[in-house]
Order: sequence, then structure tokens, then C-alpha cells
Amino acid sequence: MNKVVVTGLGWTTALGSQLQTVWERLVEGQTGIRDLPVEYPLKNTLAGFLPDSDIAEPKARLLDLTQRTAKAALDDARVAVSGQNPRQFLIAGTSLGYRLDSLAFHQDPLHEWVVTTAQQLGLQPLALSTACSSGSDALMLGAYLIRAGLADTCVCGGADILGRSKRLAHTALGTMSATRLRAFDQHHDGTLLGEGAGFLVLERQGQEARKPYAYLLGCGSANDAAGLTAPDEQGTGIRLALDRSLEEAGIHRNQIGLVNAHGSGTLTNDRVESAAYADYFSGYQPIVFATKGAFGHTLGATGALEAIALVKSLQTGVVPPIHGLETPIANLDFRLPVGTALQAQAQIGLSLTIGFGGFNTSLVFQRYS
Repeated sequence: MNKVVVTGLGWTTALGSQLQTVWERLVEGQTGIRDLPVEYPLKNTLAGFLPDSDIAEPKARLLDLTQRTAKAALDDARVAVSGQNPRQFLIAGTSLGYRLDSLAFHQDPLHEWVVTTAQQLGLQPLALSTACSSGSDALMLGAYLIRAGLADTCVCGGADILGRSKRLAHTALGTMSATRLRAFDQHHDGTLLGEGAGFLVLERQGQEARKPYAYLLGCGSANDAAGLTAPDEQGTGIRLALDRSLEEAGIHRNQIGLVNAHGSGTLTNDRVESAAYADYFSGYQPIVFATKGAFGHTLGATGALEAIALVKSLQTGVVPPIHGLETPIANLDFRLPVGTALQAQAQIGLSLTIGFGGFNTSLVFQRYS
């Protein structure tokens, strides 16, 4: 079977867009969440918005965000793109992207923005939308295409933008924090939204132009089938996704040294996710970290951004602190980067995303050596 390697990384976040600069800010414990006042009533006006984009119109904003982030990942991988190559793909996901806040665009086909961006980049387009697991599922699809011999290069990830409807919806759902995003903290009270994009270049091992960052060893997904927004209280879907990813990777759970958690900061998600880890990794104690306190909850982009953070952590041996975490909740009894970064020479780690609609996706990466 073809092995999948990660050869390029690109992200655009509330902390910036340069790969190394954003990573350094993460390690320093910085956050890009700041006040974004609006004229309509919200539970909280804090959000992780992009500091380097002055494009207000939502469709143009998403297209620009996707195109420049995917291009940064391609440049990082040193991939030569041929517009006529049927084995080079752009696989991109979002939640609802730009559609919610515009009468002009709300009936646009779900795939249109991906087709437009792929044409600009000279790649074949594939679009998907699985709520907050979209970016992770794009990576899973790319890995499967490469392993099956149907693709050589897949630029995979997600992009999403802030909008009035998304912020109002999370206010109405009660999932928005009244204070700040504090994943896995005893005083957590909700999430805060962000916007951004993340893309990873996956290639079939043996054709890469640069030394890879990591292997993508295994992927697993499952659906809770429990509700539109609330996860399964027993965490069954989470554990099933973890099982499937480790089985595909051919490893045991005690080989996982590092976990980039979903860590949304909501009472329900943090409780269910931490209980699932406590049960699943009982006695193995991987380091657990999370990045939403730095980026905000970027919805369809979050899985890709978290995959990049995990790959960088495996590559550098440094685990960024969980911004906002001061007093961990009781059942998350693992090594946690509280207040400062940790040194960790983990060889294998996983990134887990949990999405509305019951979507759970687990990705297992191994440091390249």
C-alpha cells in the first residue's frame, strides 16, 4: 500500500499566516481572540478574526482565504502543479462558509468555492462539508485516494469565515462563552468563534521534493447519531473513531504520545471528550493539548489547523500551552501544558475533531525521521 507523507503546511489564523511565526506565538501562549464589536446582540463580542484581511464581502473573503492558504502549503511542499494532471487534487471543506449572511449567495452550490479555487491553483477539485470535522475529513479523503493509487498529491484542509449568523446562532444555542474560551478548565463556560484556513499537502512517499514533516498513518471516523448539536454523552462515537484510526495505523493506544484535542470549551463537549480520553487511554498518559483558545473555534477549518499544530509539535518536540487553562477539570488526568509549553519527544500523535451532527474524526500522525 502507498504510504502517505505530509510535505507542506499552510495556515491563516487569528495569530497570523506565516507558518513559523504563528507556531512561535502558539508556543508562547498568545491568543488571537480579541474584541470584534457588532450592532446586533451577542453573548460575547470576542472572536478570533483575521488581522491581515480587509475583504468584507463574504464570498470573496472565503475564496481569497482558501486560495492563499492552499498556495502557501503548495509552496512549502515545493510541488510543481500541472493544471492538466488528474492525480493532483484540492480537497477542501467548510461548515456553511459564506452562505448564511447573503441573500445573493445562500443558494450557491456547496462545491462552487472549491471548484473556483482549484481552477486558480491548477488542481482537481473535491468539496465536502461535515461541520467542524470538515478539515479533518478532507485529510482523510486525501489519504485514502493516495493509498488507493488514485492520486499522487492532495492539498487537503478547510476554511471558514466569521459571520453574523454563526455568532448569533451560537449565542442562541447557549454554546458561546460569556467570558473567554477555557478548554478543559473548571471554569469553562463555552466557546468563542474564529475564522481561518489550514491546508496540508499529502503526497505518495517516494515522489516528494523535500523532506516530509510526518507520515499520516491512519484515519478513523464515526457518527454519534445522537442529535443535531449535542454529542453522545457516552462518547461512543469518539472511541469508535479512535479505534478505527489506530487500527488503520497498525498501532496500539499506548504508542500515542500526544493528543491535539477538540477542546471547544463548552461544558458538554469538554466533559464528554475528557471522559472518553480518561477511559480510552487509562494508564497510558499521553500529553493532551488544544488550540482553540489561541485561534477561536474556526468551525470547518479547525480540524486542519489542529492537524498542523500536531505535526509541528511532533516535528519540534514542543507542545504549546492550552491558552486559558488554569485549573484542569477532574477527569482529564494527563500531562497538560498549563501556562507554559512542554518538551515532549513524542513519535506518534493523534488529532481529534468533534462536529455538530455527531461527526467524529481521528487522524494519526508519526514524526518523520
